[in-house]
Amino acid sequence: MKIAVTCIQLIRDIEAYLPALTAAGFEVQLPEIAGQHLEGTELVTALEGCVGVVAGDDQFTAEVLDHCLDLKAISKWGIGVDGIDKEAAALRNIPVTNTPGAFDDEVADVTMAYCVLLLRQLHAVDHGIQAGQWPKPAGRSLGGKTIGVIGLGGIGRAVVRRAVVAGMTVLGSDPSSESQKAATELGAQVVPFEDLMSRSDIVSVNCPLNPSTQHLINDQHLALMKPGGWLVNVGRGAVVETPALVRALQNGTLAGAAVDVLEEEPPAPDDPIRLLKNVIFGSHNASNTLEASARVHVRALKNLAHELGVELDL
Repeated sequence: MKIAVTCIQLIRDIEAYLPALTAAGFEVQLPEIAGQHLEGTELVTALEGCVGVVAGDDQFTAEVLDHCLDLKAISKWGIGVDGIDKEAAALRNIPVTNTPGAFDDEVADVTMAYCVLLLRQLHAVDHGIQAGQWPKPAGRSLGGKTIGVIGLGGIGRAVVRRAVVAGMTVLGSDPSSESQKAATELGAQVVPFEDLMSRSDIVSVNCPLNPSTQHLINDQHLALMKPGGWLVNVGRGAVVETPALVRALQNGTLAGAAVDVLEEEPPAPDDPIRLLKNVIFGSHNASNTLEASARVHVRALKNLAHELGVELDL
């Protein structure tokens, strides 16, 4: 059976898994990927003759699926499946799996690191020293601050655990009653979204992207925040409306922001957000550790093999 790997993280490490895949009867196709993902005709070409794929952030539209006549299963490397038209896949009897929970601790660690960097202005200190200065800005203490966690899934709850230990008051918002209950047991207070925005010193975006969260953070909701607050986004770029974020950072509504994800990745050279000194940028990389990647490699490959009727020995 021919399968493809279009996830750049797994392509990088695939040699370690080829013996087990070959022994299980799989022929692995590794396409050339110039950017971060494949879409359109490039993706169709990469999947030609393949019955399955371990996918990265590729764009599986209904049109793409129409041209992948041999495809029987999609295994998403990682968590987010917003690039896959799941309804179109279901109509074509193509199961879609992912690896939930795989990066909870890693992303939560980075979330808290961003909070410390922002409140203590450590990025400004670093930039100043590199410019020949010796800055000593007065930061703000993490303990005693209120953090609002938008999205109380695995990653959000991992943030809750860390924030509670750091002595913070934790507010949470999530439509799922199960997630609300779990976060409450960890020490979070579940409140309506507008209350979270108005009461939080720091807002942490940890929710997935879907129609209800597209541009959830906009001018209207940013205006609810305490003047001089902070925003951290490690969820999905389009949850935050970028022009609204830029305005809030320029007019003082926000003292700073840390964004591991953006609506356009990477941002265009002339994107106004790149000119702001009160922004810390990530490269959609909060989950990326060697240990986490190794775990997800195995889970994603096993998920795909299982959907194709094979139990992989990894």
